[in-house]
Amino acid sequence: MIFCVMKIFVLVICAVLSLSILAAGCTTPAPVTPTTTVPTTVVTVPTTPAPLTDPALIGKWNLKGGILGGSTPVITNGQVTLTFNNDGTLSGFGGCNNYNGKYVLTGQTTEFGKGISIGPIASTKMYCADTSNAETSYFNVLQNTNTYSITNNSMLTRSTGLDQLSFTKV
Repeated sequence: MIFCVMKIFVLVICAVLSLSILAAGCTTPAPVTPTTTVPTTVVTVPTTPAPLTDPALIGKWNLKGGILGGSTPVITNGQVTLTFNNDGTLSGFGGCNNYNGKYVLTGQTTEFGKGISIGPIASTKMYCADTSNAETSYFNVLQNTNTYSITNNSMLTRSTGLDQLSFTKV
């Protein structure tokens, strides 16, 4: 009896194995895609153009004077300075406070000079009774500047409101 059960068991196992082999042989193999390495070139596209520079602008300038609104003269105490750096930053002394900011050369040229955008201006917050009003006017005019022209060691800046500042290079 045990021998009969063993025979049936072996036959069942053989039948299962045979069916498995047959089933495996009936499937189609997945296509093999040959692998090839394609050389690639990485192209770096700059997201912003290189900033414009003007070597004549770079350096320290002393304010000689200015005109507000086309007719009101700006009185200075001879201490106001403006320094343009190669990295697009500027700094200076406004008569009472130190200040700094950024500038961008626009690349445009008008009848009044080359295009520039200045600001915002940040400064220390001291109050000087003699110079605070003039310094505030200077900062406002400086931030509204949109053109500059340089002849020899003199620079003239202008805004759309006809404000002008005149500087001498140190």
